Amino acid sequence: MTVDTLLDKNAHQNISAQNFTLSRDPNTAMQEMMSTIDALRTIYTEENDALSTADTERFMGLQDRKIAAARDYQLGAKQMIERRDEIMKADPALKQKLQVMQKEFSEISSQNLGALDRVCKGVQRLNDRIMNHVREKARQDSVNYRANGSMEQNERRLSLGLNESA
Repeated sequence: MTVDTLLDKNAHQNISAQNFTLSRDPNTAMQEMMSTIDALRTIYTEENDALSTADTERFMGLQDRKIAAARDYQLGAKQMIERRDEIMKADPALKQKLQVMQKEFSEISSQNLGALDRVCKGVQRLNDRIMNHVREKARQDSVNYRANGSMEQNERRLSLGLNESA
């Protein structure tokens, strides 16, 4: 995929995200928000499953959907806050159901953050082991010469960098 294609795709996602508008009817708006929460909850559940099985391909495949769903959730929540006086007039049963869904969603998102944190720590440990191995190997293979021309092992510190742009 070219940079231009990615830029076009991102521009399209931004436009579609800006078009996310909840219905003017408070009851319908709440139902739409519940659908948005359900969509994001489903993605988080799939992502948690992918993380628990170390399925990186599946995890990466979920990211575009997750970004779009999170953007819709954010815009919907913002609209709900802006229209709180209207929303307060909605059906009490719907309000209760939305509160329950929000609580369940918070629990799943907390699990998701925990799983992401574990993966991040695992990657950091792997990175540390690789860098320690590289430093040790470079120290062992490195030689220098004394003033009399004899060889000695290099004991000076080595500067190794890691390009994390990949």
